[in-house]
Amino acid sequence: MSVRSVARAIWAWKSSTAARIVLAVAGLTVTFGIVTGTFVINQWRLEDFTRLIRRGYGPLTLQAKDLARRSDDLKAYLDEAFDNETNIHTAGANLKNTRQWRDRNLATIQRTFSELKKISPDNRRAQRIQRYLETLQLGADSLRPHYEAIERALARGEPIKSDAVTHELGPVRDGERRLFNEATELSVYLENNVLGDGLESLEANNHKARLITIYLGLTALLLALLVTTWVVWALRPLGRLRHAARRLAAGEYGHRIEERGPSEVADLARELNSMGRAVEDRERELVRSERLAAVGKMAAMITHEVRNPLSSIGLNTELLEEELEGSTDEAKKLLHAIHREVDRLTAITEEYLAFARLPKPKLAPEAINPMVGALAAFVREDLAAKQVKLAVELGDSDPIALVDAAQLRQCLINLVRNATEALSAKGGGTVTLRTRRGGDRIIIDVEDNGVGIAPDVLPRMFDPFFSTKEGGSGLGLALTQQIVKDHGGDLAVQSTVGKGTTFTVSVPAKPV
Repeated sequence: MSVRSVARAIWAWKSSTAARIVLAVAGLTVTFGIVTGTFVINQWRLEDFTRLIRRGYGPLTLQAKDLARRSDDLKAYLDEAFDNETNIHTAGANLKNTRQWRDRNLATIQRTFSELKKISPDNRRAQRIQRYLETLQLGADSLRPHYEAIERALARGEPIKSDAVTHELGPVRDGERRLFNEATELSVYLENNVLGDGLESLEANNHKARLITIYLGLTALLLALLVTTWVVWALRPLGRLRHAARRLAAGEYGHRIEERGPSEVADLARELNSMGRAVEDRERELVRSERLAAVGKMAAMITHEVRNPLSSIGLNTELLEEELEGSTDEAKKLLHAIHREVDRLTAITEEYLAFARLPKPKLAPEAINPMVGALAAFVREDLAAKQVKLAVELGDSDPIALVDAAQLRQCLINLVRNATEALSAKGGGTVTLRTRRGGDRIIIDVEDNGVGIAPDVLPRMFDPFFSTKEGGSGLGLALTQQIVKDHGGDLAVQSTVGKGTTFTVSVPAKPV
């Protein structure tokens, strides 16, 4: 398949109603997919941030507060209560317990922070928190030797205000103040900058997600309305088709609809028009056949009733003519006039009888060119006497048709006679007999260059009893058309006023 044919097929599909509906539904689906995807992504982000607050920053903030409180307790104990302890063992135990509580809180914060880094490893806030925790851990580690020296001194029984204890208390108190300040800064940072900003960001993101969802939802709704309107507009031609089908069903076979719109609608309109024409032709043919049958019966009955009286009149006229032998010329003229009218009526009744008793054709293979040539030789002299020339144009091949040779010959004689009469009224002209092959048909044209036939007369040319000739019976062309149709063929006429007329006989060719 060529690229052009593929492109043509794609274009035909795109212009179809199905393609329009599919594209509309696809656009609507994509829009709702975008809405749903955006909503889901925002929900994922909100869920991730909520999990970060719940499992990370929230517990971390509370633990940082607890660490600051423990550091404050340890600092206050060292600054205020340690020197006033009377029992060195109690002082050592309190100092150790308070420090251990602080260290445990610091270890808990570090574990929580480790879990937080698994959730959000590349977070800027996490990096700052890590620096705080590293500072706290370094500070606590730096104070550990001093605490251990104090604990050993107390364990040896040295008093609290001894040089060994006092020498270590200074660095411990300074270090604990720094740790308290660092823990307080961490707690404030987590509470204000992390948790507070995080909750504000969470609220802002939630608000943003809600607005985006609303806007996209409204966009999808508007698109749905547009798509619905478009689909309704695309399907609107179906109403015309339905109305046309109803009119055809009501018997208005001549009604036609415009063959436009999407490809399926245009094709369906074309088929409906074709069906209307076919039904109209079939209806016309049925009416014509019924009319011809009725005319045939009536003609047979009238002919039967008229022939005998006409024979009697003719016989009595001949007897009367013998009796009036030697009478005046006026009486003879009257008798001759009666003879002519009787002969004319007899010819008409014979034509009616032939129409009523038209036999079915006996089809057999027949070479058309020899038959047409013999016909031309038979009528040529008669046409020449009427100042009419006869031209014969036979096809290159010798087409063979399935026909009843006698009946087809009679049809062609009728058509040639009509053409001759038309040319005689003009004062002369040319009749052309032409044969050719057209698919599975053999076509014979009888063409004249006479005056032509008026457009308002053409549709009635094959009606029984319709004639443009004075005194014509109107059965010649009707009989000719019936014979051609009995052969499974067709008889058509084309005419241009002032240029001439062409009758075209089309009959089936012999199968190869």
